[in-house]
Amino acid sequence: MNNNFVSLPSGMILNMDHVALVAALPDAANRRKKIRVLFGSTPSSSPIANVRLDRDDSNALIRALAKLGVDVAALRQSTGARR
Repeated sequence: MNNNFVSLPSGMILNMDHVALVAALPDAANRRKKIRVLFGSTPSSSPIANVRLDRDDSNALIRALAKLGVDVAALRQSTGARR
């Protein structure tokens, strides 16, 4: 069984199977909320849920994505995340 759940420091648990998009917010390095996560989609292509993550949660998500083999260099650079 493949475990695609990511537990974030805030207590939120993300099911990576339902994540449709992870994007840095504009000027993310200077903002409190750094990353937008969109979940699933409807036939009209609108997201089912939209969550904005703070610095700690953003860093944890970036580390989890890197462990899954996703190239996170651009997310790290735009959010100011450390390795």
